[in-house]
Amino acid sequence: MAEAASETADPDRAPRKSGTKRLILTFVPLVLIALVAARITVLERPTSPRAAAARAAVRQRELDAKCASANGLKLPAPAVTGPTLDLDPKTMNLDGTHYLKVGVSLQLPAKAVVDDVKGTENWASVAGQLVVDTFSGRSFAELSKDGVRVKLQHDIGYRTCERTGGEVVTVYFVDFVMQ
Repeated sequence: MAEAASETADPDRAPRKSGTKRLILTFVPLVLIALVAARITVLERPTSPRAAAARAAVRQRELDAKCASANGLKLPAPAVTGPTLDLDPKTMNLDGTHYLKVGVSLQLPAKAVVDDVKGTENWASVAGQLVVDTFSGRSFAELSKDGVRVKLQHDIGYRTCERTGGEVVTVYFVDFVMQ
C-alpha cells in the first residue's frame, strides 16, 4: 500500500488521462467558441417585427423591379420609408354642378417627425394650393376618365417635390369623392 501511495505522490509517475478524455476536453471548448463566434458574425439575430417588415418590403421592391425590367415595363419608383402627413380634405366646385372632395397625404423624408413638420414647414400649404389649382374648374367627365386622376396625382406630387426642394417626395390621394 505504501508503494501505491508513493506512485501517486510522484508527479512524474502520475497516471495519464486517457486519449478520449483529452480529446473531449480539447474539442468541447473549441466547439463552444466556434458556436459563439458564428452567432456573433454569421447567424441571423432575431429581429423585431418592424425590421422584418422592412426587409420584406425591400424584397418586394426588388421583385417588382425585376419583373418590370424583364417585361419591358417602367421600373417602379423606389419606396420612401418616412412618415406621411395627412392634410385636411379639400372640397371644391368642379364645373358648376358637381363637387370634388380630395384628401391628400404627403410622403415625408425618412427621419421627419410629423408634429415638427406641422409646426415649422409650409409644405401642407404648398400641396394644398397645388391641389386646388389643379382640380378647380375641371369637369366631372374629365376626372371620370381612366388614368386622369393618377396622372394628376403624379403631377401634383412632382410639383410639390420640386417646390419643397425634395423634402416632400410625393403626394397620395387618400380620399377622392366626386358628386
